[in-house]
Amino acid sequence: MKRFLRTRTTVLVGASALALSALISAPAHAAVSGSLSGWHSPAGGPKPPDGPDPSVLNLVVAGRSDGTDLTDATLTVDGASVGAPVEFGPCPADPQPCTAANASLPAIDTKHYADGTHRIVATVHDSAGNAFPISQDIEFWNSRGPNCSPSCSAALSIGSDPTAEPPAVSPGTKNGGGVQGANESSCKSPRLSMSLGQKPLRVSHGVPVLLKNKSYRFTGRLTCLINGKRKSAAKGARIEVRNTVGRKTVRKANGKVGNGGKITVLLKYPSSRTIEFRFTSADGKTSKVRIKVRIAQRKS
Repeated sequence: MKRFLRTRTTVLVGASALALSALISAPAHAAVSGSLSGWHSPAGGPKPPDGPDPSVLNLVVAGRSDGTDLTDATLTVDGASVGAPVEFGPCPADPQPCTAANASLPAIDTKHYADGTHRIVATVHDSAGNAFPISQDIEFWNSRGPNCSPSCSAALSIGSDPTAEPPAVSPGTKNGGGVQGANESSCKSPRLSMSLGQKPLRVSHGVPVLLKNKSYRFTGRLTCLINGKRKSAAKGARIEVRNTVGRKTVRKANGKVGNGGKITVLLKYPSSRTIEFRFTSADGKTSKVRIKVRIAQRKS
């Protein structure tokens, strides 16, 4: 009996040593992430005489990895591939790993798709076989005309959703009150874009997962139509932030537009929700962005 116990103990110790050796020799898991730029929503419509074609999306994905080589990025619309995989570059020469680089994705001509909301997914790959999908729900709008009622505007998870809604302040409100201010009066056809400006814990089914009560940076840009051209909104324009948890929607502190129409807002949350960023011009035109986030209690 004693001999059996000694033998069993030896086996267990040997197995533990092998497991520990495997953990030490195994390479650390390298994370890969990325962000997508160059998109606007809605996308589509006639080409202006002196400007880019709004029906063509020229997307750029910025890839990042923790020590592994970025290899390529792929693009899909509603699950269908668009073009061939695109390599990242320029990258540093060997033996330095390519840990941060951009890739210009194949152009998307929205005229080849039906009007409505389409899911665009850009996926970053690295040499270790990791993949990081970046999802955007974008409205393609080519044949419905310039004056669509709010009923035909789809709600977007991430992107700009311009609608015509009454101003959030009562008539006669002076500059600086409510959502409107001195800068809102000159902003025609506002277009707001917002996205999570830093790496989340992870992405689950296209939804970023954030750490509970940790501050995260959301960034974006507001543009207006000025003399027939789209330009950055004036500094100081107010961006309203709303949170929807279940069926309840509450208004949070506002953000403001900085230089060049840029927006930076720091937010932290104890529970999952949908964040809505909203800008309303003096004539009641509203552009809004909805971003759904999930909250994790701790890192895992």
